Amino acid sequence: MKNRNLIVIIGSLLFVLANSYAITREFFMLPLLSAVAVVLYLMIWHVDWLMYLTALSVPFSVVLESDKIHLGISLPSEALMVSVTLLFFCRICYDLSIRRELLRHPVTIAVFAYLGWMLLCCITSEYPVVSIKFFLSKIWFVVSSYFMVIHLIEKDIRKWVVFFDCYAFSLLCVVVITMVKYSAYGFQGHIAHWIMKPFYNDHTAYGAILAMFLPIVIGLMLLPDTPKWKRLFYLVAAVMFAVALYFSYCRAAWLSVMGAAGIWLVVKLRIKFQWFVAAVLLFGGLFYAFSDDILYTMSRNSQDSSGDLAEHLQSITNISTDASNVERLNRWNSAFRMIEERPVMGWGPGCYQFCYAPYQDYRYHTIISTNLGDGGNAHSEYIGPTAETGFVGLATVLALVVLGLYYGITTATRAGSVTVRRLSLTATLALTTYFIHGVMNNFLDTDKLSLPYWGLFALIVVLNTCYMKDELKTEN
Repeated sequence: MKNRNLIVIIGSLLFVLANSYAITREFFMLPLLSAVAVVLYLMIWHVDWLMYLTALSVPFSVVLESDKIHLGISLPSEALMVSVTLLFFCRICYDLSIRRELLRHPVTIAVFAYLGWMLLCCITSEYPVVSIKFFLSKIWFVVSSYFMVIHLIEKDIRKWVVFFDCYAFSLLCVVVITMVKYSAYGFQGHIAHWIMKPFYNDHTAYGAILAMFLPIVIGLMLLPDTPKWKRLFYLVAAVMFAVALYFSYCRAAWLSVMGAAGIWLVVKLRIKFQWFVAAVLLFGGLFYAFSDDILYTMSRNSQDSSGDLAEHLQSITNISTDASNVERLNRWNSAFRMIEERPVMGWGPGCYQFCYAPYQDYRYHTIISTNLGDGGNAHSEYIGPTAETGFVGLATVLALVVLGLYYGITTATRAGSVTVRRLSLTATLALTTYFIHGVMNNFLDTDKLSLPYWGLFALIVVLNTCYMKDELKTEN
């Protein structure tokens, strides 16, 4: 046994040295072949390690684009996600099985409806090739981060903790790198828009993932059997994520954390879910009824984005001079015009940014407006899908939101195990941050947010389906 371990260690060292030397000599074929060999080995013998490697790689991944083939991919994470997806479809044919209760769960049915309608909309798309590419990326995001995570954790919930530990560790490294770079500029507010590159494309995506992981690391820290050394890691991560969230100057992320705190109060006060939904609908109805007065008040606000916290929050309602806010209204207004023209099937998945230019109202044009289709999407996880896949597509998105909250809160309030209750509440609060953030921005077409987003849904489904049978290993 000792000789075998020695051989493995020596072989691993030689493997690392050979690849390091090849990289210094700019001979990249050897590292590429080595990476393929490692992935194949993990696909055959250690699927759980492959999943952990995927989560570990996502925060560090960098987008590479090719104008010749009009394709961009985040490496190495999306390459690993594609590998996991291919493995899933290959193994499902002969030995991989998921419990019927999990496949019949309302959340899983909503996921199938979401993907099924998106595929149907690809047929009527304005740009079918764009839509097919978009749909394929959704497939490997959902399969690798939802279905494979369900398979990974359905018999051992500790693997979910390890999976998200990997992402949290890499994200913490990215935060440290970003804060060191940020400090060199004296933490000036305008630097926040790009200082996190190349790991996250702007401060809104960076703020969204920090807001999502803040309740995750706090929740994992409070699990009853978490070792002391891991509690220390989660505490450090929570402090760093909170500080980085503040310096991200992402207003939507700040509001999303406040919203998650509101959901926490709903759970702690044991307010019935029906009452919560009724309150949300009432608030939405009042906003719609007094929308003219609200918009008039907002138009009188001239406070621009600022390094001061109070002023920066106040600038959220500035739709007169704040370029970011006015451009968001421009995108939404364009989307509404597109929806009026194609309310059922939409313009096709992923096609909004290539179709919205003629629908812009020049009253809302800003210095960051564009007609070239290179300025991103509709800045909303709800308005964008409606423009691209119609009102049915919006219904599938809202179904996921409602079902995620319902089953997350239900499990958090009714489970017998303390660990199950806290994990379910953690997942619900983390998802809430993105549900709220999704009103103002959209990032589910990226690996950075898709992996934790679908992974949190997977946790809620497994906890809600399996905890009553006491089949989960919940000790840390």
